[in-house]
Amino acid sequence: MRYLIASIVTFAFWAAPVIANEKVNRLMSAMQVQDVMEIMGKEGRAQGDELNRTVLNGMGGTFFRTQIEDIYDPVWMQDQMTATIGENMDDGQLEQAALFFESDLGQTIVSLENSARSALMDDAIDEMARDAYRQFDRDTSFFKLIDEYVHVNDLVEQNVQGSLSADFNFYLGMSSGQATPVDGDALLSHLLTQKSEVTEETETWIYSFLLMAYQPLSEAQMRENIAFSRTDTGRALNEALFLGFDDMIDAISYRLGEAVAHAMNASDL
Repeated sequence: MRYLIASIVTFAFWAAPVIANEKVNRLMSAMQVQDVMEIMGKEGRAQGDELNRTVLNGMGGTFFRTQIEDIYDPVWMQDQMTATIGENMDDGQLEQAALFFESDLGQTIVSLENSARSALMDDAIDEMARDAYRQFDRDTSFFKLIDEYVHVNDLVEQNVQGSLSADFNFYLGMSSGQATPVDGDALLSHLLTQKSEVTEETETWIYSFLLMAYQPLSEAQMRENIAFSRTDTGRALNEALFLGFDDMIDAISYRLGEAVAHAMNASDL
């Protein structure tokens, strides 16, 4: 009898994490996170090419390109996001979120977002989307629903904070790579002087992206999407996603700064 109890306790101890992982993986699959990370990896590699061209004068070489490939590893990125989601959402929230994103509307939203994000990697399409946003009639019901969605999820301010944090970590990484001390307080103060410009750029990108991505959705579908965002589950998911992305991007930015510094040091030899 004591053996049976011990076996049950042991099973429960090991089964709980497995069940939790299954719930997280189910949500990650429904949200097509693997595809999201593949897209972000492509964006990162494009950013690496830009840094090589503008900062390293094209002298980054094979080593720098290899560093960029390693930094923007989509498998590592997905693992980081999965871990954060699992740590910050309970079983009930994971279940409810998975049900929403497994629905026809949820799958449509994810597919539209991924398609739009991929398309916006083309500079011409990105500029067209920005022009469309600038010229969009703010009095239309569609724009008002997009605006409501942005505010319900606090997309502008959260992304601004994430962008400033990423820049901060990039410069810390450069400092580490060059073995030169940096005044963190002074660096942060300098970055905060750019907050208004970062906010304007972030707002333009978010609205351009959402207006493009959600254009095929009906008013009823947009309202359902917003309604989910207002639920306890929607808020928990939004918070967990920002935590996951911020931690992941901070780590990436630090390593990217180090990689740039090492490439600069090598070119000076």
